[in-house]
Amino acid sequence: MQKVKLQILLLFTLVGFNLSAQEYLDLIKLDIATGTLSQFDTLNIETRLIETNADVTVPIVVNERFTILTGLTYEGTQGNFNPLRKTETLTGLTLKLGVNITHSEKWSGTYLVLPKLSSDLKVVNEKDAQFGAVALLKYAISSHLNYKFGVYANSELFGPFVVPMFGVYYLSPNDKIEAKILLPLAADLNYSFQKNMRVGLNFKGQIRSYNSNTPFQNETDRYITRSTNDLYSYFQYAIKNGINFQVGLGRSLGRSYRAYNEKVGFGLPLVYLNDKRTQLNHDFSDSWLLKLSMFYRIALDK
Repeated sequence: MQKVKLQILLLFTLVGFNLSAQEYLDLIKLDIATGTLSQFDTLNIETRLIETNADVTVPIVVNERFTILTGLTYEGTQGNFNPLRKTETLTGLTLKLGVNITHSEKWSGTYLVLPKLSSDLKVVNEKDAQFGAVALLKYAISSHLNYKFGVYANSELFGPFVVPMFGVYYLSPNDKIEAKILLPLAADLNYSFQKNMRVGLNFKGQIRSYNSNTPFQNETDRYITRSTNDLYSYFQYAIKNGINFQVGLGRSLGRSYRAYNEKVGFGLPLVYLNDKRTQLNHDFSDSWLLKLSMFYRIALDK
């Protein structure tokens, strides 16, 4: 497995961006997920979602304390979000641009700006554009334990959205048990029972908003807010050249794709201030999930 300098620290991926303190870096990630049929509330109509994600990271080491972080993330979701409409595709394209700075022996920080296009992309205009940023500090206790503190903000279509974050990373002394937690967004617990094989449990929560350029009837400024909470168990297999494969089985929990044309005053996880929106579509049920992933991982020098 190819090695790179320790100064290339891991990037934060939100909503598609990963951050932790493990001694490796995923340069390329691809995955596709689908589920069982979901039924719309009070209607005898079903839909099936197909989600495709890709992430590319290109770190540029300037010196021992300063690394430029660049990359691109693609997110695509296909399905029926309104039983009276045809199948739609929601797409998010996010540019990652920022730096990682080693402030001291214990403290380091990752700072990114995240301009994004988020819509059905049938036409592209200013309503498709969003702008986000993240700042995340890491405090290293040892090579096996660190804590993270930060904040993420984005100009979602429903209004300003801010997520305070707290995380912890732990790797057991024998390198078999790994815990990566970044609340309230993600958690991963895994166990290595062979050198190149792991089993694990993964949780991922996301809030996204997508502009719709094809309004239904008399709607104006229609957008879809995606809220997902997915829980997976998985098996991971690594081959010698750094390519890893992962298959996961799981369940969506309280998933929704809700259409609105009004905004809120301010958004926090689970809290929306001055929320007087009227939902324009129907919710549908959760489903069982199958996810296939491939990623190219490089080790960091210890």
